[in-house]
Amino acid sequence: MTTSKTNNTKQNVREHIIAQASNLFFHRGIKDVKMDDIAHEIGISKRTVYELFADKEELLHESLKYIYKNIHRTGRQKIRETSNNTLDVLLTLYYIYFEMLKKANKNFFLDLKQYPKITEYQKTKEKRNSDKFKKWIQKGVKEGLFREDANSDIILYILRRDIEYITISNEFSNYSIDELGRSFILFYLRGIATSKGQEIIENFIKKQKQ
Repeated sequence: MTTSKTNNTKQNVREHIIAQASNLFFHRGIKDVKMDDIAHEIGISKRTVYELFADKEELLHESLKYIYKNIHRTGRQKIRETSNNTLDVLLTLYYIYFEMLKKANKNFFLDLKQYPKITEYQKTKEKRNSDKFKKWIQKGVKEGLFREDANSDIILYILRRDIEYITISNEFSNYSIDELGRSFILFYLRGIATSKGQEIIENFIKKQKQ
């Protein structure tokens, strides 16, 4: 009984550390956050942090999974509430992503590239997301929302490249995240949408402006 209670306590502390570390990494950047900062923020010793996580990269890995989990949870909820077709799903995911960028420190995304294990994890996530995106485009074609000649491989390649660029670059600092989000929707999704799909996109953009 005592062992079980101890394990539960350790798990609770571990989850609390991950939640706090995720917040610090995301808003301040990874390099600027030391293990001392995380321990101080929570009110525990650095030794306790290292008892539960081998190093900063392991904690970062768990923090990244925590961030993605929350994004996916938010996405699923919004999709259930607002989505009636494939285009609604993609527009909702676009919206969530650009809302996330409003809160993020650009250094967070730059710093991620300095960790080999994290880079591999990111590649795995990108592969899964790419497969889902292609299926949504194909389903959207069947629903009459996207053009039949839309090449999902090419679109995805350019889209991923450009989103990564604006995420880490300062060249777009004169534009708001909302403006960038609308431009991406108009450029990529509206560009491959049928007249039926374009009508859905126009209504979505009007609602977001309001």
